[in-house]
Amino acid sequence: MNRRWDLRLVPSALTVWLCAVIVLTAGVAPAVWTGLACVGATGALLLVLRRHRHRSSRGAARRASHGRRAEIAGALAVVFLCAAAAVLTAWNATQPARSTLTAHPPGSTVRVTATVTGEPTAYSSRSFAQRGETGEGTVVALQTQRVGRHAEHTEITVFATHPRWAELADGEAITATVTLTDTATPARVTARAAAAPMVAETAGDTERKPGLLERARADLARLSLSHGAAAAGLVPGMTVGDTSNISASLTEDLRTTGLTHLTAVSGSNCALVMTLTGYAALSLGAGRRVCLVAGLAALGCFVLLVGPDPSVLRASVMGALGALSMLSGRTGVSLNALSAAVIALVLISPGLAIDFGFILSVLATAGIVVSGRAVARLVALKLPAPVALCIAIPFVAQLWCGPVLLLLNPALPTYSLPANMAATLLVPVVTVGGLIAVCVLVLPRVLTPALLLIPALDAEPVTGAWERAAQLPLTVAAVPARGVAWIATSFAGLPGALTPWPPGVRGIVLLAAISVTAGAGLHWLDARCQRPTDTYGSVLVTPAPVPVPDPVWRRRAAQRRRRRRALAVLASVTTLVLLGQGLIWWLRPAPDWDSVVCDVGQGDAVLHRTGEHSAVLVDAGPEPRALGACLRQAEVEHLDAVILSHDHADHTAGLEALTGDIPVDRVWYSSASGDLPESAQDFADRAHRPRPGDTLEEGSTTVTVLGPEPPSPARAPRRTVPSSEDENNASLVLRITVRGEHGTTTWLSAGDLEEDGANRLIRGQPDASALKTDILKVSHHGARNGGTRLIDAVDPALAVISVGEDNTYGHPHPAITQALHDGGAAVARTDQHGSLWIRRDGSRISVSAR
Repeated sequence: MNRRWDLRLVPSALTVWLCAVIVLTAGVAPAVWTGLACVGATGALLLVLRRHRHRSSRGAARRASHGRRAEIAGALAVVFLCAAAAVLTAWNATQPARSTLTAHPPGSTVRVTATVTGEPTAYSSRSFAQRGETGEGTVVALQTQRVGRHAEHTEITVFATHPRWAELADGEAITATVTLTDTATPARVTARAAAAPMVAETAGDTERKPGLLERARADLARLSLSHGAAAAGLVPGMTVGDTSNISASLTEDLRTTGLTHLTAVSGSNCALVMTLTGYAALSLGAGRRVCLVAGLAALGCFVLLVGPDPSVLRASVMGALGALSMLSGRTGVSLNALSAAVIALVLISPGLAIDFGFILSVLATAGIVVSGRAVARLVALKLPAPVALCIAIPFVAQLWCGPVLLLLNPALPTYSLPANMAATLLVPVVTVGGLIAVCVLVLPRVLTPALLLIPALDAEPVTGAWERAAQLPLTVAAVPARGVAWIATSFAGLPGALTPWPPGVRGIVLLAAISVTAGAGLHWLDARCQRPTDTYGSVLVTPAPVPVPDPVWRRRAAQRRRRRRALAVLASVTTLVLLGQGLIWWLRPAPDWDSVVCDVGQGDAVLHRTGEHSAVLVDAGPEPRALGACLRQAEVEHLDAVILSHDHADHTAGLEALTGDIPVDRVWYSSASGDLPESAQDFADRAHRPRPGDTLEEGSTTVTVLGPEPPSPARAPRRTVPSSEDENNASLVLRITVRGEHGTTTWLSAGDLEEDGANRLIRGQPDASALKTDILKVSHHGARNGGTRLIDAVDPALAVISVGEDNTYGHPHPAITQALHDGGAAVARTDQHGSLWIRRDGSRISVSAR
């Protein structure tokens, strides 16, 4: 099929872009000559095209000569006006920076009073061609009010090395001493800072409360923490562009595999939001215009959610172009529409002309417009159309953006194409699931004031119910997010993940030539496949089949419609039932409990209730996110005490979840060295090493220490790091009594006590009945070295084992579980049942799994 592209605005777009770049990098005079050259080149091109088009129809060309001259003159006038507008707007945009650099040349050290614009970000870079910022530190964007002694309003990008810069917040007013660098240009003032900034404090100022959407973004990041490290970073990143929780190693893997664009708000996110909203409106019977309006409205809300900064606005425009083409029924985005978007964006914000994000967005969109369908048709000759599309889109985007990406990364990501292909089908699920969760989190902020008008309805259960509802789409989004992380990590670990490439201009030109050659070859192959071919066959002389009578055809069509409707109703009812069951499951309240054995993986963390929203925590597990999730599910808001049985990470590392979030009154600890565990240093002012016989009574819970004796530094000076066995046998042995609403339950908890320590404990007890309890928290996650003597001495009715699923230690050991069964104890394990919610119900001990 012969396709004609609308190219009328392409010369104007190129002229605007080129003139803006020249003004920002070289000044006004070269840009003026560049604009005039663009006008001349456009005129020459139009004359050549006119002669070529009308060479065979000279008569018609003579009759329409006057009209075509007017057409060419009009086109040249448009190009000239675009060039003038680009020069003027870019010159005006550089006015503040030029004034600053005139008063303070590069190398000057000045004192600035400014406001932080945006969140500080870390940088680690190497210089390019011996120019640019090198080293590591923090990048902070400032809007100045004063530079030196004069009032100057300009934007400065500061590369700072002092750690205090990383602690600044968006909107803070600061005073700092900076040195303007030799990389500063009329388009961008850059500076270095080695000293810490001073944050201005104004008397009477009130702290700005986060807005509705800011709180929703914060809630999304907080709730994502319970789904693992990969989901905690990628779900907020792929949904609203919040990359604060993405680990450094995953960031490097994403960069190595060319997947970094997934963690920023890109045109694909915007196109997805707008397209899905439009199709949802279309499925409800709305007209095409209503669908377009609904899609644009959803896109506007999405831009407000993630923050309407220039990069997001640019992505929204590019994404809207793709979505409009799909919702309007066109087969592809025209170059004319893309050119109009480029002209508008550059004239509104000239700084975009030299912004790498803008350049990559335009190139990727242009590549999809020009080459996407051609490559998809070629791949579809051998593969199904959906698979062909998943291959074609990332391929053409990589092909067109390759030379520019080389400026950002001097090596080529070898597996970028297969990694992007593999992640293509996962990204929409993550984005849609995250956005649904955000919508659910926004709703209570809007509806809760009205809901609280209902008598006897408390705000906290309402908010908790909405958060549990948001966990359902978050759980759906977390699975493909972990898949994206696995793809990035797997491809980054393959040999030759980064291909070395010639540096500098030579490498860029070489890659550009390869990209142009490959693109031209693909278009030639597509055109060749589209040519009509001769048709061979034979003519059948048999009579045509008898047509189906109209009544019969109508009856069959009605039967087909009834079957389709019945299937649609059945599918809808099934979906609603499953969705209702899922919502009921997620919204169900936590079981009643006296104690909770938290599922923290391969570690220990047990809560014992002391009040309605307070508890004593014995050990903190290895993972802060898992402990935080357990505390939220149990609705614990205050810890009367935290008891650390011994200094091993699987019992103490989760303390990070308590820092600043949940008040802790006191900390008891034990260690073979006698020192406070490193992870508990934030609680050093309220930490105490108890001795046997010490008792802690908080609310409905009493804790009595049975052993061991703390080490004496005078008798046993510490010369080496204690062995793992010594640390295990230093575990606190606790008798815990919990008085619930329906009876009293006793516990024995002994951390990771091994067999030698258990034997010493049993021999040292003057009263053997002190070890007899209802519940035994099995020592050392059921390891064989815990022995069975303590099990026999306690003779529990219930034994709980806190152990990680499929752990590599083989815990619990069959000998331990067999000894428990032989003693008549019921066994509950976190690896099989998750968190264990335990309460006394008269003569029974009830164990529930939420």
